[in-house]
Amino acid sequence: MSDARSIDDERIRQLRIGHGANCSSIGSVVDTLFATAAVGAAVFAAVVAALKTEDVKVVGTRAQDRPARGDK
Repeated sequence: MSDARSIDDERIRQLRIGHGANCSSIGSVVDTLFATAAVGAAVFAAVVAALKTEDVKVVGTRAQDRPARGDK
C-alpha cells in the first residue's frame, strides 16, 4: 500500500465493531427486512401450530333447517 492511501490512527474518529457495523444504509435496510421476515415467519408458524390443535366448531343453522325461499 502506498503512503498516499494509508490512514493515520489519529484520523480515525470512530470504529464500530460487530454485525453490520460499518455497512451502508442499504445494508441496514436489508438486515432489518431479513429480521422482520424471520420474526414474521416465526409468528405465523406459532399461529398455525396453535390452530392445528383447536377443535372445529360449527356455528349457525344447517341449510335443511332454514325456511325455503318462498316460505316466510
